[in-house]
Amino acid sequence: MTSQQLPQGVADLYAQDYEIKQSLIDRLKKLLSSYGCQPIQTPTFEYYDLFMNVPGTMDTDQMIKLVDHDGKVLVLRPDATVPIARMAAQSNSRAPSLNKLFYVTNIFRMESGESDKTSRSFTQVGVECFDDAHPLNDVEIVVLAIELLKETGMDHVQLELGQAGFFKALLQESNLEEDKQQLIQQKVNEKNEYELSRLLQSLQIEEWVKDQLVQLINLFGEPDDVLSKVEDFKMNHGMNQSIKRLTELVNQLKRLGYEQYISVDLGLVNHLNYYTETMFQGYIEGYGKPIIQGGRYDQLTKYFDLKTSAIGFGIYVDDLINIVKMQSRLPIELPKQVTIVTDYETFPEAMRLAYDLRQEGLVVSMAYDQINGENVEILVELPEQTVTIEGDRVHFNSVAELVTKVGWTNGNH
Repeated sequence: MTSQQLPQGVADLYAQDYEIKQSLIDRLKKLLSSYGCQPIQTPTFEYYDLFMNVPGTMDTDQMIKLVDHDGKVLVLRPDATVPIARMAAQSNSRAPSLNKLFYVTNIFRMESGESDKTSRSFTQVGVECFDDAHPLNDVEIVVLAIELLKETGMDHVQLELGQAGFFKALLQESNLEEDKQQLIQQKVNEKNEYELSRLLQSLQIEEWVKDQLVQLINLFGEPDDVLSKVEDFKMNHGMNQSIKRLTELVNQLKRLGYEQYISVDLGLVNHLNYYTETMFQGYIEGYGKPIIQGGRYDQLTKYFDLKTSAIGFGIYVDDLINIVKMQSRLPIELPKQVTIVTDYETFPEAMRLAYDLRQEGLVVSMAYDQINGENVEILVELPEQTVTIEGDRVHFNSVAELVTKVGWTNGNH
């Protein structure tokens, strides 16, 4: 029946996946708090005009819209950063307390192609830092992004660093209309050298600009290799300043011991309407999609009359769950599951025993008929006062003795 089917792009979350999700989120929240990030929450609904008034941040076709009773158009939250910038602007009198924020929220967005079938609703954990654009703030935020990925327990974490300002400054030398610049950006981001070369040949651009735009596609890899190659580029002031900032970021990360986790990609040019300088996206080996995306967006806050710079990132929690399941790495250790078999006569005693076991951190379910012990992790039978663990049936005389036999002490093995 259609009424029993889920809408396209959403999914139910069953118990084990939910436990994994909450465990991952709890780990991330604990680390974020240790960095001085403060938790916030924005509404699920926002006015459509909020996003329309900030050009370049969101394709209107991606928004899920509805009409309020007064005729105003609302949208389900399609992005986390814009509402947080609005919130920070409205709380300007308390700006010092809104310096470094984190959120756990659902994003609702109509995607294109195959993505729309699976991800109209997804969960993000993210950070937004309103600052003075000090270069060391970039370093701290990138370090936090790396540490959060490491906190998931995954091996072979990698963060790609890019520089939006470098590409923008190079593209300015083309003197092209915005629509043609966006076409070039698209080909560079796709790393489609053939199509990019064909496109550039059809445009009236100086040869050195064409050559360097094509070279961008292959300017990725070890930071020292990429930065040494770009030294041969002809640079304007903006390009030079952006490379200096990227070099300083790389050098600071190396000083802190994060060299193994970083690479540089000067062809990382997605979301250029959003980011202004430092950009990054993080991967976990064996998974083709970025798990984390972020960067500096100093221009966005001006639309809210907020005189501050900003940098932030978001982590795609649902993708993390997929990786955990693919790599068979459960980030949680579930409590022992105890089933107590009882009847009318032993029910009061069973309830008291269940209460005591739950106080010890065990998960306890009741069964009111004889059950198949093969499907139960730990089976307790009353009034016999026996416990069966992995096929071995033994007697116990007290709650303390039962907890010991189960192998659980104060919530830990």
